[in-house]
Amino acid sequence: MKRTLMVFLSLALLSAPSLSEGAFSRQQVYVTDEEGRMVSVDKSPERIVCLTPAAAEVVYALGESHRLVALSDDCTIPPALCEKERVGRSGREADIERIMELRPSLVIAKTGGLFAQEHEEQLAGYGVPVLRYRALSINTLIPMIEDLGLILDREDEAKEMVDYLGVYADVVISRTAGIPEEERPRVYFMSMGHFDWTASSESTGHDRIKAAGGMNTAEDLMGKVPQVEMEWVIERNPEVIVYSMPSSQYQGTVPTPEEMAEKRDEIIALPGFTEIDAVKAGRVYVVDINMASGLAEVVNMLYYARWFHPHLFEDLDPRSLHEEIYHKYFGIDMDGLHQVYPEGAAL
Repeated sequence: MKRTLMVFLSLALLSAPSLSEGAFSRQQVYVTDEEGRMVSVDKSPERIVCLTPAAAEVVYALGESHRLVALSDDCTIPPALCEKERVGRSGREADIERIMELRPSLVIAKTGGLFAQEHEEQLAGYGVPVLRYRALSINTLIPMIEDLGLILDREDEAKEMVDYLGVYADVVISRTAGIPEEERPRVYFMSMGHFDWTASSESTGHDRIKAAGGMNTAEDLMGKVPQVEMEWVIERNPEVIVYSMPSSQYQGTVPTPEEMAEKRDEIIALPGFTEIDAVKAGRVYVVDINMASGLAEVVNMLYYARWFHPHLFEDLDPRSLHEEIYHKYFGIDMDGLHQVYPEGAAL
């Protein structure tokens, strides 16, 4: 997804008082963020506060992590980011006073109510731009990588990253595009650590299910995250269940296999679930919620595709791709890091 980006040289001092260091003329770039807003940003900003995990990953992967002066608590991948100063549990709970004390050149926050509009307006009053991204799908991840590549003067590296990740995303989409409706498994997605929260056709969870060749059992419901009764789930009789496990349900920065297995057993033991096709066939999967953003999104897509259509994707190993991404962009091993359970597809 390419977007027209304009570059110009600002010839005047900022009219508003600036918190950022060096309020003199700088080269500026215009980017259109995930909310569709065109925002003017200093080229190569020296001090970035990031409240979006996916963006923090990409900044690191582009070799510019030294520009990150502070992060929200949920920015934990790669682990080296954990050494950075923290300014709140999440963007929604960000310490705006501390952020302003850090004199940022740029703040990267999440979309919508996940970062208060009044906080953005407060920053804007001091000449600090705010970009908003969540990057919960490949269609929003790719443009964010391109934007950050332009801003950080790493356009070649960003293009290489986009091409690399795009190959795998294209494989999933091309192989599943022609699957007839009757051959797409019925999928029930348990959203954000709740058995009774799911994903309608308005959500990124739905988009991921569809791209991987599944049929979302809740696509006809209202609202992005509708709440349902367990009797409704039993009646819909999904062939696959995917549970999104939030960080509040595990002890470390990633869940252990034991923690994920315990959650899977809890799902299987729900009243009446032994009669569901997904449980009978052993097609119940637990996924770390952090797999649904950042560079792992393409790995997540591939796991879904293998779970839904194992024979179509038996030549591709999501775990190996995940390890390759960690080596290539973060310089670390995957040893001891588990983000899905079980990894294999039931045949």
